[in-house]
Amino acid sequence: MISEVVWNLGGSGTHNNVRAKSFYERERGTYVYSGRPTTWTGKVGLMYPSDYGYATAGGATTNRDTCLNTVLYSWNRSSISDCKNNDWLSGNSNQCTITSFISYSHDVFYVDSTSYVYGSYVYNTSAVRPSVYLGSNIGIESGSDGSSTSPFVLKNS
Repeated sequence: MISEVVWNLGGSGTHNNVRAKSFYERERGTYVYSGRPTTWTGKVGLMYPSDYGYATAGGATTNRDTCLNTVLYSWNRSSISDCKNNDWLSGNSNQCTITSFISYSHDVFYVDSTSYVYGSYVYNTSAVRPSVYLGSNIGIESGSDGSSTSPFVLKNS
């Protein structure tokens, strides 16, 4: 059911002034640490920083459009807490992404437990969100919301 796909490995040299759309464009670019590939083909990867950005619904005080037009590293400010509080990818630990922070050979971007997006050294205490692409012939057989009480059950269409 899981497709083998091309994962884009483009990176960024900064988290300053980078919004979800900017991360998306950089992830698909060719800016990588010297000698590194720009793509990888496989079945399971990690989330991108742009996935985190686009996963927000916004809220009553900060709508989704405002969140998408706000730099990701500032989502941990209380004045725009709707962005992180209504993002289904927010978590309780540092979450490693597939996107490299190209300043150093061993750095990637993280979303930390306060929703601060930054580049740093890869270390063992980080959570990961495995990401997959389902085949185009896959549908939902049952389940209403993917929760533990009503999980999605997939089927070949």
